[in-house]
Amino acid sequence: MGLNARCRAALAVVGLVASATLAGCSGGGSEAPVAATGSWQDMSPAPIAGRSPAASVWTGKEMVVWGGGSCKANPCQFDNVEPLADGGAYDPVADTWRSIAQGPLAARTGTAFDWSGKELLVWGGGIGTTQVFADGAAYDPAADSWRPLPPSPLTARRAKGVWTGRELLVWGGRDIVDTKFFADGAAYDPVANSWRMLPPVELSARERVSMISTGKEVVVFGGGTSNEAFGDGAAYDPVANSWRMLPQPPFAPRFVEANWTGKEILYWGGEDWAQVFDDGAAYDPAANRWRPLPSAALRGRVAAAHVWTGREMLIWGGTTGTFNTYLADGAAYAPESDSWRPLPTWTGRFVASDHWTGREMVIWGGTVPTGAPGRAVEIKSAADGRRYVP
Repeated sequence: MGLNARCRAALAVVGLVASATLAGCSGGGSEAPVAATGSWQDMSPAPIAGRSPAASVWTGKEMVVWGGGSCKANPCQFDNVEPLADGGAYDPVADTWRSIAQGPLAARTGTAFDWSGKELLVWGGGIGTTQVFADGAAYDPAADSWRPLPPSPLTARRAKGVWTGRELLVWGGRDIVDTKFFADGAAYDPVANSWRMLPPVELSARERVSMISTGKEVVVFGGGTSNEAFGDGAAYDPVANSWRMLPQPPFAPRFVEANWTGKEILYWGGEDWAQVFDDGAAYDPAANRWRPLPSAALRGRVAAAHVWTGREMLIWGGTTGTFNTYLADGAAYAPESDSWRPLPTWTGRFVASDHWTGREMVIWGGTVPTGAPGRAVEIKSAADGRRYVP
């Protein structure tokens, strides 16, 4: 199923789209359906406005959410998204929220971020198509305080980031104002409070890449430009300060999310501007090889929740890429048995904050459908959430 131009722009720029209706998964084959297991539990109300996409991390105790954009009207993109500069923290054990301290950064979406083990590190981002940033800050939940990051050697952009165990690594991205894509990167060391440039890599300039840290390497894969998706990738070794190219995957080029299992990186779904995919593959960095994943009884989707539980990859929600499809279903893939099982349904949404706490999958915020049945469907930024316990 193709993506229309306005939806493509919305997903690329702010991760939000305009109208929606609910849709379930479509199974196939003649085998008897497997019953969905587990249950959803409501989260307590949040003290912050609904938003997506936000900088969001799991600290080991709380889900911390900062920034992002809130829909002002249909279509939910560009000037119809209100950038935010506040945040909250959710404790799933106590089922309670708290507002977090105001930080030094201007409101924005599209930041590079990750959890360092002590702080939420946030860098870059932008406001619609009018401004991009090159500054950053670190939030310490224990002290409920922020500190600014030193100036980065990178130019202003929206980008992805990942924590390596020692540094926040930022690579690629896009200056949405000048429609410029990047193929460079830098690493921030919070102990030394300093940045360093990464060496060049044989990847073309791109945005919306998948970035996964294996503990030894950072694997950068896929992504693309405003009219093309890529199917190549490279792995960066911070100790050797060098890159190696990945072998070609067994699936089509795409924008795709991923999860690290401790042995393999699991990729599933995604899109390439022309279609949305319902297939996937696993990459083993030690063996430097790919294997295809078995078929899942799920419609192809983008902007879905992806978490790794320690045993399964959970995929839930998302969109087929059109204005009128919000997916409310999901499935779990277990590498040990190389099989999928269905998840119970909930209210459809996408581009939500999603985390595995060690016991449950927490999903909050995102974009959801609203409006009376039979009327033109409208959308809103959700300020509610649920927890899925397998």
